[in-house]
Amino acid sequence: EGRMGLIAVLNEECVRPRGNDTAFVSKVYAMNKENATLIQDKFYRDYEFGINHYAGQVVYDANSFVQKNMDTLPTDLLECIKKSSNSLIC
Repeated sequence: EGRMGLIAVLNEECVRPRGNDTAFVSKVYAMNKENATLIQDKFYRDYEFGINHYAGQVVYDANSFVQKNMDTLPTDLLECIKKSSNSLIC
């Protein structure tokens, strides 16, 4: 498949009948192995991932990401995401 951004992977996981947060995090890691922005740490739980932001490393807890993403996003926000130059976002 190749590399996909966080939003695309999350949206894909939301349409799966048994989509869940742990599967989302696993797919993010699998599809973005070479992306230096994404941090993998052996001490992270199955539902955690890290991102190197401009201000430093941030660890995200993906619990409820899939459930919360079931809501629809405003179209202007979707357009901004599509125009992003950051490959992890778009």
